[in-house]
Amino acid sequence: MDLSLVASSTLPAICTFFLQRVDSLLNRRRAGRVPAPDALPEVPPQLVGALQLPLNANPERLNSQAAALEALALSLEHYRRGSVPITASDPLLLQTLGRMREALEDVYGQRFTFEGEQRAPSGPTTEHRYERVAGEVIGLEAQDTIRGQATSVIHAKSVERGAKVVGMKARNIEASD
Repeated sequence: MDLSLVASSTLPAICTFFLQRVDSLLNRRRAGRVPAPDALPEVPPQLVGALQLPLNANPERLNSQAAALEALALSLEHYRRGSVPITASDPLLLQTLGRMREALEDVYGQRFTFEGEQRAPSGPTTEHRYERVAGEVIGLEAQDTIRGQATSVIHAKSVERGAKVVGMKARNIEASD
């Protein structure tokens, strides 16, 4: 999950974007509120693909990632204050941003990919693993539209008779290149 292929000029925007998401999530969590959707986050123009907006945090995943996000945000504080420059030649910065991205992708269920990276474009993603499915499983569902490079992966060892497994469900599913 390292960002070494991203242009150095893009890193400040990525760092700001990630830190804003983390601040928003952790502030709401500290206040005891369920994370509200980040309706219109300022998305860096170097982001490749399309995010499903608003960004919705999964409360259970946020709880499991909160300590890591807190530590990662603290480790980037000197970059936020500007006392250390943000450069692509800083391997610790790249590793920390990569880990922060990994945690945010887990919490939001979306990939964040930037120009120059050799990975799937940004967009919604889910992965489910089940021993046995006896009811209904839907990997990714929206009331209206799923846009962009959405990915849904469901692993089930067995699916009972009458059970239902659906990768994506929406009125419209619009893929992008």
